[in-house]
Order: sequence, then structure tokens, then C-alpha cells
Amino acid sequence: MSVALAVRPPSTGPKDIDSIVSNSIDPIVRKIDQDGLYPEDPLRELGVSGAFSRHASQAPSTGLPAAVADMATISESCMSTGFCTWCQDALVWYLAASENTGLQKRLLDQVAGGEQLGGTGLSNPMKSFSSIETLALKGKKVAGGYKVTGRLPWVSNIGPGHIFAAIFELPDSRRVMAVVDADAEGVKLSRSSEFIALEGTGTYTVLLKDAFISESDVIAENAAEFVPKIRQGFVLLQFGMGLGLARGVAKSMVKQVASAKNAQWLPLTPDAIFDRVFTLETKVAELAASAADTGRGAFLNVLRARLQVAELAMSAAQAGALQAGAGGYIVGSEPNRRQREALFMGILTPSVKHITMELARG
Repeated sequence: MSVALAVRPPSTGPKDIDSIVSNSIDPIVRKIDQDGLYPEDPLRELGVSGAFSRHASQAPSTGLPAAVADMATISESCMSTGFCTWCQDALVWYLAASENTGLQKRLLDQVAGGEQLGGTGLSNPMKSFSSIETLALKGKKVAGGYKVTGRLPWVSNIGPGHIFAAIFELPDSRRVMAVVDADAEGVKLSRSSEFIALEGTGTYTVLLKDAFISESDVIAENAAEFVPKIRQGFVLLQFGMGLGLARGVAKSMVKQVASAKNAQWLPLTPDAIFDRVFTLETKVAELAASAADTGRGAFLNVLRARLQVAELAMSAAQAGALQAGAGGYIVGSEPNRRQREALFMGILTPSVKHITMELARG
């Protein structure tokens, strides 16, 4: 993993993340969840605080756990904003690993600092590398770059003025990974589905028709060789969403004193949730130490832990709803939101279905 020395180290510490969550995210959680409000201003604040730069300005063994911890703090309050944070973090991760130093100098500092917001666009390619889907984007070489055509469903943390990463296939079967400008000619953003949660995450279907991708925007000329270098970090960073959600649920359960007294015999108590979160946080640090290992065995270890995070998030959210009783069955209630958010951890690439298939393959 190459680390871009140009990345500014975080300007402030974790307390600033707490402050942003309390003052800028907590007050708009309902609007994000129910009205589909995209939390652009809080995301830019998080960038200034250093939330998107830790895993690029530090060695992966310390940077990845720090990024996961920040994302968990955000997701305790709002997993939609936590997911946007992951999208931003993933884009930073790709740029930091790229051998295109010109692209790094031009974009990495801006993305890591939240000045330039963007998404990851690798759901379809990751499934393609696992032979679950065919690669959606096709490209051809032209003077100065490539012309790319295809359709990417559900790319998140994008919108006007945003960028995202994408992988396209050439006629000779070589795959290229590059940064795409959402405002570029030949690129169209479309919304056609309404989700049960995470409507405020800037999620669009992206249509490309002969969109020009400059050579200067190429992250990796050979994506098949590049992806194994970044896939562990891609998955590890997701842990922050699930762990933060689980911890947020447990804290809410503790606060509900009246219902907690009668819920102490439920299968999953707040203390049990806290214990499992701590165990998986420790696992993050262990796995981050070998994030540069491109071997399949190391990747499967990450997937096993990622499966545990998804299962914990979904189980914790259900425990919170069970403790709340009928109060958690009301539209707009926190337990209802948490359950909808938690399910996303089960379908986000790599989904539970994807992970279990990979583990079965060995």
C-alpha cells in the first residue's frame, strides 16, 4: 500500500468528531432518515476534523482502526452519515494506493479534507471479481484517455459537484480503474427507487454514454492487480458502520430504564452488545496489521469478521426493538430506524450472501 505523503495529518482529534455529531448530525437525523436530506455540511465538517484522512496519513495498522473508530462514533448517531463517511473513506483509500502521483497531488488532499466529496462505485466490480455479476462499464481507448459506456446502479455519496471511482473493461479484457466526474459530459445521475432506509446518502443510478475519462484520472491501469491491494481496507472500513450502530443501540437500551428492567432476560442485553463490539474492535486492529497482504487467506479472515459485524448490527437492532416493545413498532421511532439501517449491513457489498459464498469457496 503506497501512502501519499502529501496528505495532511488530522488537524483535530476525536473530541471534534463528537462535537460535530452532537451539534451538526444529531439535530438532523430524522430529516436524513425520513426526508432523504443529504448531510453535506456535516460531511464537510468531518473532513476538516480529519475524519477522512487518518487511514491515508498514517500506516494502515494504526490508520485503519482510527478511521473505523471515527466512523463508529458517527454511526452511533446516524448510520446514513456513517455510510457516506465510508464512501468518502473508500475513495481516499483508492487514491492513497494509486501509483498515479499526479492524480494523488491533485485530488487526495481535497478528498481527505472533505473539500471534494465523492463515492466509491465499486459494488458491481467487486461482485464481478467474484463472478456474481458481469462488469457493467465498457470502455475503449481514445486519444488522451478512454470513452466509457454503461450503467452503474446505486452509487452513493454522489451528486452535482461530486466524483466517484469506477472500473471499466476494455475490448482486450483489461480492466481500468479511474475517477469519474459526476458533472462530466456523457454522465447522468438518475433516481428511480425509494429505499426503506439510507435515502439521505446521495445514492443514484449512474448512466455513462461515451463519457471521456482522461488518462490523468486513472487510478490503476490494471484493476485486476490493483483491487487485491485495496480490498481488505475496503471491507475493514465498513466495520465502523455496524459497530457504531450496535453501540448506539446498546446505549439507547441502557437509557430506557423502565423497559430495561423487564428486558434483562432477553437473548442479547446491552452488556452483551458492548462486549461483542469491543471484541470486534480488537479484531479490527489485528486485521489492519496485515491489510497489505494480497493473499486470499488474509482476505477471507477479513470477510469472516465482516460477517460477524453484520450479524451483530442486525441482532443488536432487533434487541433494541424487542426491549422497546410496541414503542419500537412506530414509524419514525429510533428502534424502527435502527432496524432498517442494520439490515443494510447485511446487503452492502460484500453482502452476507456474497461473504458466505466466498467462505464456502475457501
